[in-house]
Amino acid sequence: MKKRWIVVATLSALTAAGIYTYKTPTSDAHHFTTLTTKTATIEKQAVAVGKIIPAQAVKIKSQIEGIVDKVYVHVGDKVTAGSPVIKLRPNPTPQELTKVTAELLKSKADLDSAKSKLANLQRLAAQKIIPPNYDSYIQAKADVKTRMAELKQKQQELDLLSKGESGEGATKLTSIIYAPINGTILAAKVDVGEPITSTVSSQAATEIMTMADMNNIIFKGSVSEHDAAKLTEGMPVELTLSPYPDLKIAGTLTKVAVQSDKLNEDKNNNATQSKSFDNGFAVEVSKINFPKDIILRSGFTATAQITLEQAKDAMTVPERALYFKSNDPFVLIADDSETGYKKVPIKIGLSDGVNVQVLSGIEANQSIIDASMVEGL
Repeated sequence: MKKRWIVVATLSALTAAGIYTYKTPTSDAHHFTTLTTKTATIEKQAVAVGKIIPAQAVKIKSQIEGIVDKVYVHVGDKVTAGSPVIKLRPNPTPQELTKVTAELLKSKADLDSAKSKLANLQRLAAQKIIPPNYDSYIQAKADVKTRMAELKQKQQELDLLSKGESGEGATKLTSIIYAPINGTILAAKVDVGEPITSTVSSQAATEIMTMADMNNIIFKGSVSEHDAAKLTEGMPVELTLSPYPDLKIAGTLTKVAVQSDKLNEDKNNNATQSKSFDNGFAVEVSKINFPKDIILRSGFTATAQITLEQAKDAMTVPERALYFKSNDPFVLIADDSETGYKKVPIKIGLSDGVNVQVLSGIEANQSIIDASMVEGL
């Protein structure tokens, strides 16, 4: 009886062991994350941060001094060259007015004296006491013309100083300031009643307005010295404006600074030491194809991605999927070996920091193991 129970127990144990062995997976099974090569365009880019501004901006200043009397245009107005933008009212000091008045009276007296001298010489010439080509006679005629020109000038100066305009002569002089170019008023720096310092003054001239042609917008920014060494004019650029982050705008690199911004700042500030070793270089992008349905304003912050190199229709893999040994790149291909993969050497080309171009070593659409997910490499 005991032997029968021993045999039954032994068979039950063996059966249970067989069932456990059949249901438990083997320890040799491998589960790797795989991916497939793709065909894509790889670009290596330099990034410049800056803003968009008009290619030509003009600061309007006055050649005469006075008080702002009228302002004809305002910020945002579009004006044509020759249009009035501001009118000044003379504001002479009593000393200036007295001086110009005295000079005008002196010029009148000088003219009367020159005319009297000429009249005396004309009588002598008529009586044939002196010849027509007598030196003093010729000089007297010239003196009269000179004194007339001086009187005219002094009268214009008095008119401008007292009334703000002069109609003497063929050219009308006025205290109205006109737009120098076609464009849009970007900023108005003065208002009615404010004094204006002229460009001929010993002091800094007053900036009255700023205007620019908003139909010609460019990008100005800065790149690092590492990227500047690779830039050449004519490279394609892709702009992104902060107000329109999803919009990609094409342009062309047209200028790269010869000297770094740091040296320019040091020269202007007479500085001898730099706070940073990183030297930025100014770049300019023009020929920008802005969409017609967007609003542009001078000073919009922008980012320019400048294409340094490009590989079209390239076989690519994520850079993280590669395995490097002594700086040599490999990919892992699944097989039936103990490790579950083999290392295949490849030759790589251009990289954008995320994906890398594969030149040789594997085939298109081939499945590889993501090396970043494999432990023990």
